[in-house]
Amino acid sequence: MKILKKSFFIMLVFLITGCSKNNPTNDYVNIQEKFINMEAYSCNANVVFYSNKGENKYIISQQAKNDGKYYIETTYPEEVKGNVILFDGNILWQYNPSLDSKISVGDKEKIERKEICLFSFLENHLKSKDIALETANIDDNVYTILEAKIPGGNKYFDSEKLFINNETKVPEKLVIYDTEGKERVLVSYDNFVYNPKIEDSKFDIENIANSPKN
Repeated sequence: MKILKKSFFIMLVFLITGCSKNNPTNDYVNIQEKFINMEAYSCNANVVFYSNKGENKYIISQQAKNDGKYYIETTYPEEVKGNVILFDGNILWQYNPSLDSKISVGDKEKIERKEICLFSFLENHLKSKDIALETANIDDNVYTILEAKIPGGNKYFDSEKLFINNETKVPEKLVIYDTEGKERVLVSYDNFVYNPKIEDSKFDIENIANSPKN
């Protein structure tokens, strides 16, 4: 995370010195400072995956730390309610409460899971060669829009945009595009909290599997 913070600092200096007074750099700087000091976050989110066959919609609860650990629990639809995807820093685990508490090991680099985590976007944003600063007025709110190129050459996960509310400095929407510019994933954040206290036990799959069930 020290490298991440240093990279953000370099970007801040570049933008402050390189942009004209007419550009909305103050909001951008304040937002970047939020991200620099973000060691963890929690949120609820509505996630929509688009494909040629239609849409798949989910509601999730998500917690993540800047060391790469994350916890995602599905709360909707009902047939997958309580399913958990958890990365403990070494292994990605899948837990399905309907299968008699059985646990399976997944691939931590599976892009559909990784890219809905905000820390993954920030990493991609910092690595992107072209840094774009864009603002937009949407429903009487002003947003700063950060862009990123997604590495790996996946045609369905090519680029992404993060929409941050300039007044609250909170991310509200993440959109992932394919190589043709079509939306493939839409993540709408709700109850986003910077730096909540997250116990390490949250990322221990044994605690999840052995916890009392309703």
